[in-house]
Amino acid sequence: MFLVRASIGTLAVLGLIDLKILETPTTAYFLQYSPSGCSANCAYCLQSRRFAHSSSDKLGRVIWPLIDLETIKKAWRKSFTRICFQTVIKRNFASEALKIIENIRSFEPNIPISLAITPVPRVLLESVVKWGVDVIGVGLDTATLQLFNEWNKPYSWDLYWRFIEKAVEVYGRGNIYVHLIVGLGESFKELVDVMRKIYRLGGRIALFNYINERGVSPVNIKYYRLVQLARFLLENGLNPDLYIDYEHYIVKGEIPLDNILEAFYTSGCPGCNRPFYSESPRGPLYNIPSRRLLGIYYEKLREELLSIGVSL
Repeated sequence: MFLVRASIGTLAVLGLIDLKILETPTTAYFLQYSPSGCSANCAYCLQSRRFAHSSSDKLGRVIWPLIDLETIKKAWRKSFTRICFQTVIKRNFASEALKIIENIRSFEPNIPISLAITPVPRVLLESVVKWGVDVIGVGLDTATLQLFNEWNKPYSWDLYWRFIEKAVEVYGRGNIYVHLIVGLGESFKELVDVMRKIYRLGGRIALFNYINERGVSPVNIKYYRLVQLARFLLENGLNPDLYIDYEHYIVKGEIPLDNILEAFYTSGCPGCNRPFYSESPRGPLYNIPSRRLLGIYYEKLREELLSIGVSL
C-alpha cells in the first residue's frame, strides 16, 4: 500500500470528500508523502522540514489529506485530463516515485502524467517515459542565484540548470515546465532574464505568485499581470523588452497578439488549472483557472490591465 497526499479538489471530484468546489480541477494532483516533511528546507514551502509539524497537510493554499492509493483506485473515474505527481525529498524518494507512478498506471492506463521533481539522474527521467510521463516540472522557483541561496533551495543553482538541460534532451523542447515563484525579492528584469534563458534552453514556464505561511499573497497584482504578459510574449516568440517598461511597470507599445487574454490563465502543464492553489476565491485571481471564471472576473481584470497600459 502506498500513502500519498491528494489535493482536496482532486478528492472532491472523486467523491471521497464532501466539498463544494467553485472550480473543478482538470488535473488530478498527488503529492509524495513523508511523515517528517520534505528534507529540503525551502523557506516558502509548507512541505519543507521547517514547517513539517505545523502545516504538513498543506501545500500552497490547498489542504492535501493523506490517503492510500488503493482508495484512490476504487474511487477513480474518468474526470481528469492529466495526472500530476509531485515528489518530496526523502530517502529513496526517486525509486518510490517510480513505484507510485507504476501503481497509478494500474488503474489509469491512458491519460498523461506530469512528474514534478528535483534534480535526479538521467536514467530516472528515461525510465518513467514508459509509464506515460510526458512532462517534467522543475521547481527552480527563484530568479537569481542570490535568492536561490536566501530561500534555502536544496542542491545547487548550477545543478538545477544542468538538470533542466538534461530533461530537455530526454523529453524534447517544450515539455519541461520550470516553476517560478513571483515575489521572492527579484526585480522584474531579473524575472524576464531568467524566463528568457529557460525558453532559450527549450523549457517553458509555470508561474506562481508567492504566498506566505498564512496563505496570503503580498504580490502586487499589477506586477504579476506584467510578469504574466512577459511570459506570454516569450511563449509566442516575442521579446518583452520591446513592449514593457521594466522600470515604470507599464506596457509601452501595442502588443501584436489577438489572444492576449490567454496570458492570464493559469500557466503550466497542459490541462493544469490548479484552482485557488495560490489565491483566495475572493480575489485577486492571480491565475485564472477557466473561461467561466474569466467571464466572472472580466471587469476586474480589465481594470487591472488598464493600470499597466493594456486596453481590452
